[in-house]
Amino acid sequence: MTLMNDFPSVPDLEAEAYKRMPKFAWDYLAGAAGDERGLAHNRAAYDAVRFVADYLPERRAPNTKHTIFGQTFDFPFGVSPVGQSGLIWPRSAEYLAAAAKKRNIPFCLSMLATSSIEKIGAIAGKNAWFQLYPVRDPGITKDILDRAKAAGFGALLVTVDTPAGRRTLRDQRNGLTVPPRMSPFNLARMFAHPAWLAATMAQGLPKFETMVPYYPPDADITGVAALQNTIMARGMDLKGLEAVRKMWDGPMLCKGVLSASDARDCQNIGVEGVVLSNHGGRQSESLISPLEALPSVRDAVGDKLVVTVDSGSRSGLDVARAMALGADFVFMGRAFMFAVCALGEAGADHVAELLGIEFAQAMGQIGCFEIKNLPRHLASDRGNSWPSNRPN
Repeated sequence: MTLMNDFPSVPDLEAEAYKRMPKFAWDYLAGAAGDERGLAHNRAAYDAVRFVADYLPERRAPNTKHTIFGQTFDFPFGVSPVGQSGLIWPRSAEYLAAAAKKRNIPFCLSMLATSSIEKIGAIAGKNAWFQLYPVRDPGITKDILDRAKAAGFGALLVTVDTPAGRRTLRDQRNGLTVPPRMSPFNLARMFAHPAWLAATMAQGLPKFETMVPYYPPDADITGVAALQNTIMARGMDLKGLEAVRKMWDGPMLCKGVLSASDARDCQNIGVEGVVLSNHGGRQSESLISPLEALPSVRDAVGDKLVVTVDSGSRSGLDVARAMALGADFVFMGRAFMFAVCALGEAGADHVAELLGIEFAQAMGQIGCFEIKNLPRHLASDRGNSWPSNRPN
């Protein structure tokens, strides 16, 4: 049997990943803030989007290619940045970067991934995009960005939606640390999942490779406490974002925007795009879905700002839904990570192929052959409650 027969959907990959991972790693990947209702809210927003199909126009293969920031990708979706990726599954960033390069989609490397800028840049080149978190020292920020530019990264995402500590209750109950504590309980969990344990032992203890040069002397470079206490900053205001804008001379997006006013502020200081995001429900369970934010943001900025989304998309059909509502691009994190956790290196390429097939099929099923025409098929235009948000 082929992988496409054995794992024909992201939920199939999710179920397999659950079986192969220790509980603390699974909970970090699959969990969210507070009571986790934010996850359900994100999912419900996608499920509410419906299409009307046109069956009689002349049939042809859908054109799934899409250009953003002057670079043409084979599909309008990419891999979201995922922090502590090596804790979830060793070498997951390397696997996904290679698959992104092969399938010609973007791969976003988190500053807090356990793979370095240089390592991922060598794999993915311009298909690699970099996610920056707020840092206290502007000198460190500039050095990180200089490294990303030297490594060939094609675009920068600056995350602004971490202004306060979060309550991820699963992680608290598990006592999650990086690396995981070698308690009897966690050791038992590790040995109960031999594939994860073998991969971890082969790779070594995860650490934040990009950030290693900036730790204070004698700091524990495998731990998160020194990073949070001495290097990381809480949130980023407009002044800080403008300072980063001056340091980076390529395409730049502000990640975590949910309001029209924030989007306008980004536009006014020369940021080329935004990622509408609620951090996958990981920061607060009370936030609106990016799909709910999309109409007001699009109305505020028109086509003068690239508006992308993440948080909640799990399929090629979801990508079509977001694009129909006015998004310029869609990013997914958990969908890609489930695949790597389920199948290792083979999972990265499999899920990229799977999502591409689903997206093309979603377009073909409704008689849409160009991405720009997806809004015409929204059920809203023919009588339901969803608005068509892309300007004429």
